[in-house]
Amino acid sequence: MLKNRFDKTMKAGVAGVWIALAMSGCVNVAQQGEQASPAATGAPVASAATATSASDAAAAASLQAAATAAASTAKLKAAQPLVYRVRRSDTLNQIAQRNHCKVADLLAWNGLKPSTRLKKGQVLHVASPEAAKEASDAAAAATAAQAAADQAAAKAAVSAKLAAAAAFTNPAVNTAAAASGANASTAASAASSSNAASIAPSGAPAPNPAQARQVDAEVSRHANHVTLVWPAQGTIVEGFQAGATRGIEIGGQPGDPVRAAADGKVMYAGTGLNEYGSLIIIQHNKDFLTAYSHNRRLLVKTGDIVRQGQEIAEMGDEKNTRVSVLFEVRRDGKPVDPMPYLPAKQS
Repeated sequence: MLKNRFDKTMKAGVAGVWIALAMSGCVNVAQQGEQASPAATGAPVASAATATSASDAAAAASLQAAATAAASTAKLKAAQPLVYRVRRSDTLNQIAQRNHCKVADLLAWNGLKPSTRLKKGQVLHVASPEAAKEASDAAAAATAAQAAADQAAAKAAVSAKLAAAAAFTNPAVNTAAAASGANASTAASAASSSNAASIAPSGAPAPNPAQARQVDAEVSRHANHVTLVWPAQGTIVEGFQAGATRGIEIGGQPGDPVRAAADGKVMYAGTGLNEYGSLIIIQHNKDFLTAYSHNRRLLVKTGDIVRQGQEIAEMGDEKNTRVSVLFEVRRDGKPVDPMPYLPAKQS
């Protein structure tokens, strides 16, 4: 069933990734609400270097926008208060001292007379109209900066997906593109102040911050081997055949848990590659990654750090003729037989 179908679909290399994403119009909209910009039909072929540089540029823009937003917000928080709510037994003198202004200014800014009696809960302007305008401008600038940061983060996330997909679908492209995608995804997470680790619904717990940093460090290292656990419990309905299939297919029931075969970082989680359905790609180190296809539901997102055995998806039959998970192991971007890396028996 799997013979040659991926090669036919992706024979244009990385260009096939862009075309597939253009045809789908979005990347994992159902699970994540992220929408990728559709590419024009007949777009030029995108090389791995192009995907990588675009990913790096998006990461840099994301961090720059995040820094600008943080600076604008900090400036806004540091500004003097504009209004004051009167408390019991407050006097004009006390309010003026607390807010570093003169009683005469308080009277003028609020249209009061010296004999006016203050009421508890009354709101007084404690800044000049000019200061109020500056604060309003600062608030508008902070809002605009945050919107730019959010937009940059979204672009970085899309670039991460493209880079990871390019490295996955084209064996000629090594995992450097995926690693660059990880940088963009990390920048997107930083810009949106989101946690690096997701919450595992069952199985192995999601990593704490210290564990997440350790796994993130492992992802950036070279390794000659990777030790895996079975990603699902079930019968192998199709085995690995070099040049004909890309992995092994493990059958099961709808909703069966699909688990991370080893610690790693989610480089891609989406539906942008039509033949794979809902796909998750996990980078374990610079040399090895694993992929999990045809899922019914994704439980992690691009950029998440996951632990070995953590549930990452629910088994399904998306873009497939039966309920199963297509499990692939890639070494330097090339499909290899997963069996030598798996325990002899499913546990």
